[in-house]
Amino acid sequence: MSGPRRIDVHHHAIVPKISALMRESGARFVLPWSLESTWEVMDTHGIDRAVVSNPIPGDLFTDARQAAAFTLRANEAVAELAADHPGRFGLLAALPMPFVDVALDHLRYVYEELGADGVVLVPHAGSNYLGDELFEPLLAELDRRHAVVLVHPMTLPGGPVEASPPVLADFLLDTTRGAISLIRSGALERYPNISFILAHGGGFLPYAASRIEVLGEAFYGIDPDRVRAALRRFYYDTALVGESALPSLLAVAGPERILFGTDWCAAPAEPVAVCARALDGVPDAVRRMIERDNALALFPVPGRPGAVDPEPTAVG
Repeated sequence: MSGPRRIDVHHHAIVPKISALMRESGARFVLPWSLESTWEVMDTHGIDRAVVSNPIPGDLFTDARQAAAFTLRANEAVAELAADHPGRFGLLAALPMPFVDVALDHLRYVYEELGADGVVLVPHAGSNYLGDELFEPLLAELDRRHAVVLVHPMTLPGGPVEASPPVLADFLLDTTRGAISLIRSGALERYPNISFILAHGGGFLPYAASRIEVLGEAFYGIDPDRVRAALRRFYYDTALVGESALPSLLAVAGPERILFGTDWCAAPAEPVAVCARALDGVPDAVRRMIERDNALALFPVPGRPGAVDPEPTAVG
């Protein structure tokens, strides 16, 4: 592609060390990945830099030490990839949730030692979604650090149903639930310094925006203006959005809150290409914002957090 090169904010990398780690942990399936195929996808779509996130489900481990060890090694493997290819990869670090105390310790390490650009959070831990009290100490620390947080879905609490594969609908609902939880709980107002990026165009959130506004007021007493403000407070990535979803996303969010994403390598090369082509009909100025400029505002320095870390404070 010609013109300014893209920044991919929704990008996965199951590097060999992570593949081995997953197999050690009994994973039945490991996403295929190679650096060669990654370069091909990045070159094809004019991607200058990919900010890597590898979300880890909150129910994967029952032991905090096991969760911490797995997460540490996984994040270090991505940090090595970034160090080996300066300027080409960033890191949105996973955290060992729902073990909040361990996650807080890990947060310090990934920022101060690995140079993370932010973190990736799954919308729920068990049946607790992001606005729940469980997440409060973590959100407080992320707010203190002016963190960028990619909200990336997983299988819904209770597991999948046979009739509907999770990637076709449940993942979108998981992100939507996480966003609604943040809105209803008031977390967006309590933690104004966190930049939340909702994966996959916010799931069903843009499509259901009017429903959430009117029923939120009628059933739960939520001011529609507050809902509308929240919808424009989130960032949204374009991973697997495609032409059917892009109009709703642009109408609800506005181009200044949308970021380019591919979902490689969780999504194969062809779906990545199909959905990337949805941006072909967008005006050039808007397209430049989505593909690069908005990301630069969140990730201004390759390989480092976007904000200066203030003096430590006690987190309860």
